[in-house]
Amino acid sequence: MIIDDLLTDVKSVAIFGHVRPDGDCLGSTLGLYNYVKENYPAIRVNLFLERFPENYKILANSNNTNEIYDEECGTFDLAFLIDTPSFERIGANGEPCIKTARKTCNIDHHISNPMNLCSENYVDAKASSACEVLYYMLDLEKISKDTAECLYLGIVHDTGAFKFSSTGQRTMDAIGNLLEKGIDFTRIINETYYTRTYIQTLVTGYVMMTSKLALDGKVVYSYLTPADMDRYSVTPVELSNVIDTLREVSGTEVAIFLYPVNGENKISLRSNYIVDVNAIAKNFGGGGHVRAAGGSSKDSPEETITKLLKLIQEQLQN
Repeated sequence: MIIDDLLTDVKSVAIFGHVRPDGDCLGSTLGLYNYVKENYPAIRVNLFLERFPENYKILANSNNTNEIYDEECGTFDLAFLIDTPSFERIGANGEPCIKTARKTCNIDHHISNPMNLCSENYVDAKASSACEVLYYMLDLEKISKDTAECLYLGIVHDTGAFKFSSTGQRTMDAIGNLLEKGIDFTRIINETYYTRTYIQTLVTGYVMMTSKLALDGKVVYSYLTPADMDRYSVTPVELSNVIDTLREVSGTEVAIFLYPVNGENKISLRSNYIVDVNAIAKNFGGGGHVRAAGGSSKDSPEETITKLLKLIQEQLQN
């Protein structure tokens, strides 16, 4: 298998995901970490991942992560960059490590990925998730229950519990084989996808309450200000699922959610059937998928939304 071949003559491995890791990022990076640790005990493997939601910590070894890479960590024979389509999106200060590693490998599924970030690039824009891409690079016989639970979580999150258009036969074939590993799929989907903390519930309710419709009801949008973040004592990590709740408003084609991160407004975009939000996100230094993408803006939320609505309207008219 591809991963096993890459690990030949390797003594040290570093694994990185993207900033503000979501379910697919955690599932793919931690899944690979578990796979290497269990099957290649002689290899030193380090997972570098920024803070992620507490409910994801039901996964095995989720506490064995490093939030930042620095020079004291040294260099690595092989560095993986997973679920990350650009150097700007690398989390945990991973770029210096990627650039100094003897071998590098990018595993991703974003259509915006240039497929030249590493010496080895495995990018499948038709895959549901980075976890799906990774699954087909592993030896099924070597996938443990712990690794399988990581991959299952990532696929669940990036398919919207199998309802997004990215879900395909290969996705479900992988899920069937992961279930055969005896994973606790009910707990994973309930505790990491369908449940929220009380604070997350409150802030999601506020976002929905202050949301507005635009373009004859085709767009629903909402945003949080720094003051809102302080009032609810919420961090960007805890807002990853808010956009999917906005997306559920009946009759809408596009959902927009903005919130402050490092002095800018993080833009989350989702569409249902028509609008290519990846193309729109590129205007804001971002990208992603046709139906799910993001970017950032230094303009005010109102100015940013005005620009977004114009771009969305152009697509709807065409």
